[in-house]
Amino acid sequence: MSGQLAAAEPYATRFETEVTSIDGNRVWLERSYFYGESAGQPADRGTIDGIGVVDVQLVDGNLVHVLAQEPSFRVGARVLCSIDWSFRMYCMRAHTASHVLYGAARQLLADLEYGGVDIGEESVLVDLETSTTVDDETLIELDELVNRAVWESRPVSWDDAPVSEARERDDVVFDEGAEDGAVEKGRVRLVTIGGEEDNGGNGNGLASGTTVTVAGDTTESRDAWDVTACGGTHVRNTREIGPVTVLDRFTPESGTTRIELAVGPRAIERREAEKRAALASRRLLGTPLEAASDELARLDAESDVAERLRSLVGRLETDAS
Repeated sequence: MSGQLAAAEPYATRFETEVTSIDGNRVWLERSYFYGESAGQPADRGTIDGIGVVDVQLVDGNLVHVLAQEPSFRVGARVLCSIDWSFRMYCMRAHTASHVLYGAARQLLADLEYGGVDIGEESVLVDLETSTTVDDETLIELDELVNRAVWESRPVSWDDAPVSEARERDDVVFDEGAEDGAVEKGRVRLVTIGGEEDNGGNGNGLASGTTVTVAGDTTESRDAWDVTACGGTHVRNTREIGPVTVLDRFTPESGTTRIELAVGPRAIERREAEKRAALASRRLLGTPLEAASDELARLDAESDVAERLRSLVGRLETDAS
């Protein structure tokens, strides 16, 4: 469920529809599968009747398509619409990856709350409100858990449930103030990353040991990785996300840790850089790759001790003079 058809049918990228209104280069359609910028996810790109779509905004529940120029077609015309599949798929992968990251964070971080996501062309920023300090080791653990979830080919699904029920569930990430695009008529759209693929199961991926009423039916599933209220577009299986690399973390404000990750080519480029650095360390240290970290730690400790000794000798020489 979502006010945006793109969220419900993210793989739909070509469709024909009627133009209902035009205001300069802004166009309204009878129905649209373009995604309007919302909840940290950018607007789709594409064309309407061959004219480039440079922005899509959700205004009062209606999608406003901003074209590169004023169109020659008129209200009532039927137009062929095409969505840039490469960018749509990138956003689907990136948004799903942010959910996978949050599921990983729930396993590692204390007092965790979701602070939002910002999907950029180069990287994805996920804000986590937590009392845990995310150090280098935690960052590595997050990266490992995210990539294991991708490798395990976990099913991804979306459906709706009553808002009142979502509020009561501890396993659901639901910020009513931040997720207005996921709420409609007293129901909330839940995106679920389920357990590992189970061909014998129903594949809807809701949380283990919980029951959720969806359109009047009670469904039980097992071992959900993450269940989040969300109005964005997503892939149907974590394996479609592809390469993911957790890049870094920042602290934009007290109590908030911002995790930066990349999917696709940027993730591959970062992995390549890390691999080159690791191999260079191995060559310089003359140790196996798996022992390089320990050797660097030993050298760092020796350097620290040597610096302290130099400082002590300096003070003794000063006192003696």
